[in-house]
Amino acid sequence: MTLSLRPAVVSDAHFLAEMLAAAAYWHPNSPSGSVEDVLAKPELARYVTGWPRAGDLGVIAENEGPVGAAWLRFLPKSTPGYGFVDTVTPELTIGVLHRWRGHGVGTRLLEMLIDAAREKHLTAVSLSVEPDNYALRLYERFGFEPVGTVGGAITMLLQL
Repeated sequence: MTLSLRPAVVSDAHFLAEMLAAAAYWHPNSPSGSVEDVLAKPELARYVTGWPRAGDLGVIAENEGPVGAAWLRFLPKSTPGYGFVDTVTPELTIGVLHRWRGHGVGTRLLEMLIDAAREKHLTAVSLSVEPDNYALRLYERFGFEPVGTVGGAITMLLQL
């Protein structure tokens, strides 16, 4: 499998919304959701609306077109995300096309994104994951640690 990685740019906004839908509707036994569905929900749309804003950082994985994305976004305390810790810790979102899951795409995306976050001198990254999501093991391998729960989901933090 040939996979290339590159920074996310303005023209990737729609693909990030697709990957947000993949992340939000990840469970195989749940109904899937569309870009329109996630953009219609302010609690989800805040992760991609206006991409990129100052401080946003993202990575795209490609194989004859985009197959996955991971990105960081700072959210304000007034409208926090699911994995909100504080205003100086960006939240991670990651999504991989269904047919590409289990092929190391998420690992490669996280490696590059975490390296980029360190280069930007960020001190931590947070996320939210449901306990039965397979990605939980990926986050644990990278050193993310649980710091709380919200609505049954685990808030995790990685100190950089």
